[in-house]
Amino acid sequence: MVRIRKICCGAFHLFVGGMLLTTVGCGGGSEQQVQRSPVKEKSSSVQDPKLKSIGSKLKKRFQKKSEQPEIEGNSEDMFEVVDYVHNFEIQKPESTSRSDDLISVVLPAQGDVDSSTFLITASGKQEEQGEPDSSFKLPEGFSAIAEAGYSLQGLPHRIRCARDYSEMVLVPAGVSIQGINDGEKNAEPQFTIYQNAFYIDVYEVTLEQYRRWRSEMIAQKGKIPSPAGNDLQPAQFPALGISYTDALNYARTMGKQLPLETQWEKAARGESGFQYPWGNGRPLWQRVRKPGQIDAVGTFPGDQSPYGVFDLAGNAREWCEDWYSNNPYQAAITLADAGVVRDWTGPKRSVIPSMRAVRGNQQAWYVWKRSGENMRKPPADVGFRCVLNLPEVSADSEAPKTSGPF
Repeated sequence: MVRIRKICCGAFHLFVGGMLLTTVGCGGGSEQQVQRSPVKEKSSSVQDPKLKSIGSKLKKRFQKKSEQPEIEGNSEDMFEVVDYVHNFEIQKPESTSRSDDLISVVLPAQGDVDSSTFLITASGKQEEQGEPDSSFKLPEGFSAIAEAGYSLQGLPHRIRCARDYSEMVLVPAGVSIQGINDGEKNAEPQFTIYQNAFYIDVYEVTLEQYRRWRSEMIAQKGKIPSPAGNDLQPAQFPALGISYTDALNYARTMGKQLPLETQWEKAARGESGFQYPWGNGRPLWQRVRKPGQIDAVGTFPGDQSPYGVFDLAGNAREWCEDWYSNNPYQAAITLADAGVVRDWTGPKRSVIPSMRAVRGNQQAWYVWKRSGENMRKPPADVGFRCVLNLPEVSADSEAPKTSGPF
């Protein structure tokens, strides 16, 4: 048994021997333990990390400190992580370890991930769950996924949209970090923003969903959306080459909206403003992945934000509702109250003609990066996902202030 000390928050990846260990949404500074299984034969699709055995060192340490519990298993199967992985350090266990710090290792469900890849999940104390708030009502066409639980304020963690069968996850009200200092000029300066709670699609809109909607629009003999630019790809690939107008109309048909840049970035970076959805460490994929590469949605479990949103670093670039500007954050901070910008919605009018903000799949996976594209001439790699905005809620209670319609 080895102890894994978590160095930072978010979603992490760790190679131990021939295993890739992954944990999502961890709290910083806590310690957890993992029961080691014999090392499996490593995957041919994952580059062997530079790890060194410390079995002999461990034996000597255990002999010197008799008060330490005896470690089960072959000590030659125990490894330490070198500096190139910054999310964890491995230590031997102590007798003072708490049972609610235990985590377990399980095989992944994905068919394209072999048995050398493991998922770390909490096996002890779970996140405290709330009870449903009877005064909170989702709009028609949306329903709570009860098995996903409820926030302490009574909002369902996940909901389902009946129109396109999409799953959406709660991003709670509160403050978060937007932008960055010393990065790129169009994403400077960094500032703190308060935003109301909202739900966001767990995955990008797929070809299957887009094709179904387009068929409905054709049947209604209304304005016919253009087919996706990658319409010949498999159904679970993100719909690409979609114009801003078609993305906006899709969202409205489903009773949703396109995300604001601030919403998209909070969903990607969490409250702490991580560089990447998984934290601040380098990405480790279970197979080769490069910026600009397009795969079926949810293919890479590591590309998952603290809220459980997939493919914000990779896959499609995504439309946001905002008009694009080269320096919007300069205007935002002039509206700050006690250092916090509240519910900022971006430029009110076109700054660069026909240019809307696009986020995601930028070089090096940084999710603070920004770009703009012509809303009428969509690039081949641009898709979208949707959000469901909630009525204004209190920063503390997260409970709706009004019971009026959405």
